[in-house]
Amino acid sequence: MQKKGFTLIELLVVIAIIAVLMAILMPALNKAREQGQRIVCKSNLKNYTLATQMYADDNDDRFCRPESCYFSQTAAYPVEAGLSSPIHLRWCNGDLYLKDHPEYASTFFPYLQNVKAFICPTFKRIAVRASQDHFYQADAGNLRNYKPWYNYTMNAYLGSTNTGVKNSAVKKLSEVKHLAETFCFTEESALVDTRYNVSGLNDTYMIPGDDSMIQSWLNQTGSYRLIQPGPEGVGAFWDVIGGFHYAPSQDPLGGKGNCAFLDGHVDAHPRAETFPLAWPN
Repeated sequence: MQKKGFTLIELLVVIAIIAVLMAILMPALNKAREQGQRIVCKSNLKNYTLATQMYADDNDDRFCRPESCYFSQTAAYPVEAGLSSPIHLRWCNGDLYLKDHPEYASTFFPYLQNVKAFICPTFKRIAVRASQDHFYQADAGNLRNYKPWYNYTMNAYLGSTNTGVKNSAVKKLSEVKHLAETFCFTEESALVDTRYNVSGLNDTYMIPGDDSMIQSWLNQTGSYRLIQPGPEGVGAFWDVIGGFHYAPSQDPLGGKGNCAFLDGHVDAHPRAETFPLAWPN
């Protein structure tokens, strides 16, 4: 007796059913993957809160310098030869990946030994060759070893010796007024929306603006809690929290970014809250 195979119509029906099932399941699978990546990201940042506290305990309550929280120097290393602005590409320069090259590490970096990764898995997925930052665009062609390996950056108002934030920065942990409302590290994005931020991820620290900008913002709003970036706020900041978690498809920065706070907790916040959560005063 001859066996009967599937007809073309039957095969098409089966394929259509599989396609419908995939369409139903994919959003749920993507949501589950994103949720898992957020958990990993928060775990990474939790260790940053511990590292900040331990460093302060060992260094007379002082913060490390945000400009060199990862690296031993801000000046170019020999391995960065050929880059016109090397410090701004270190986040994706595999030749400076500190787990492989500890010789470039700062005095703060050993406190991060329990951090499994210095980059959010979600950021790592969206950042590949997609940086809109002007420093990256100008110099990426000279980068020999492209490897996004960090996107957690330090609050520039904690420990900085930059004269531009002389009136805003604090040097010691005990000088911060609200530990639970001030982040030590946060996520930055390689993406830019010039209505909200001038720069994407391009260095080791998060800085919304300098002292003169902050004063003008306070003059406009009357309160640091009301200072937010964008056309509905005070204009573009230099840096904002990278809101790529929970982001709507039409606005890849319109979601939230994870923040590691000085009291030890980690939570997600939108770019609108960048300044109130960064300003320690």
